[in-house]
Amino acid sequence: MTVDAQFSQPAPVDSGHVVPAEVALRPRYRRLALICAVLALLAGLGCGTAWLLEIRTRGQFQSRCDQAKREGLWAELRVAADEWSAWDPADSRPRWLAAEAAQEQDEFQDLADCLARIPASDPNYAFALAEKANVEWTALNRPLLALETSEQAVRLEPRLTDTHSRIISFYAMTGQRIAMLKAIRAALRAGAEPREAWTYLVMADVLSFSNGSELNEKWIQSSPDEVRFKISLAVNTAMQLAMNQDTSPTPEIQELNQQAKQQLGWFLEKYPHDPVLLSYLMHQAYRTGNVQGMAGLLQSVDDSAAADHMVWVYRGWYHIQMQEYPEAEKSLQEAIRIHPLSPLAHHEYASLLRVQQRPELAREQQLATYGRDLRSEILLLPSAVDLTPILLVKIHSYAESCGDQEAAAGLAKRLER
Repeated sequence: MTVDAQFSQPAPVDSGHVVPAEVALRPRYRRLALICAVLALLAGLGCGTAWLLEIRTRGQFQSRCDQAKREGLWAELRVAADEWSAWDPADSRPRWLAAEAAQEQDEFQDLADCLARIPASDPNYAFALAEKANVEWTALNRPLLALETSEQAVRLEPRLTDTHSRIISFYAMTGQRIAMLKAIRAALRAGAEPREAWTYLVMADVLSFSNGSELNEKWIQSSPDEVRFKISLAVNTAMQLAMNQDTSPTPEIQELNQQAKQQLGWFLEKYPHDPVLLSYLMHQAYRTGNVQGMAGLLQSVDDSAAADHMVWVYRGWYHIQMQEYPEAEKSLQEAIRIHPLSPLAHHEYASLLRVQQRPELAREQQLATYGRDLRSEILLLPSAVDLTPILLVKIHSYAESCGDQEAAAGLAKRLER
């Protein structure tokens, strides 16, 4: 029988009592509602059971980790934390516990790896980055990676003073003046500048450190092909030898100094536009009055050094020697605009005003003298962080006199604390 044939004839009419459709269907609806209620109850019981099981499992992991931590069983804590993380990857608590276990066992690479696995959604993510950077700066000796991690941390949390300190000091020790001053200004705007930042602001004209060679040697071990470490080591070594020759000109020192100059010459041939190398060589030409040598070095300066205030100071000095006074004034004003706290910029500008016999000379000479005296006092300190309250007050006064409102306001806040 086909389907069409089955439904081709009308159904016979029942002549008996007709029950309304809604009444006839009511028991069926009731049965259906009862089934749905039972299914919902069973589903609820299932979800509740799963939820209770999850709570119980998490509690077991927490209890296991807590016990291992109390008893100092760091290897066990490490294993338990890993199992907890594998069971619930979204929970950051076991990752912190794993990091703690790695730290207690002096497993520094493992510690860095654990901190790297802290999810960005964790409210303390920036602090995890800061701790990871600290391990990279110190135990792991990976300065380039540490710098990257540190800068990521302060972008997320600008108030990390210790991390700012690492960044600023790295740029200072590698002679990267532009990056150093930029990092200091960022810390100032965040109200998180380390104490030594004020030292570097005043001493930025000539970056010279007694431990500069030592640190760059250490960093070269981690990155043997990194040019910035090689050049910075060469510059720091040459600077120390030049100072030693001035104070103790023995034949041995003179020979070492000559070798350092040859090495710098080799670097200049290979990296003629390197801003750190050029800055040091221009300083030497400036110090010895080598006008011709300065002219050649200035021609090698490219856009990478355009924001270095000392390039403009040296250019201004060169124009003064050549009696090109309008060009000298433009250069020195640019130097002061870039870094208002530069004692050498004010010194050379005062020299220009003196030659031109201009009335602004007295004020500019006062600033130059104030900055020079500050440098002399700071050079007597044991380290960059040993600024006394009196020196901080003097730097504040100097910043106000130079018109550096950002620095003056930042130091005023520090002095109030």
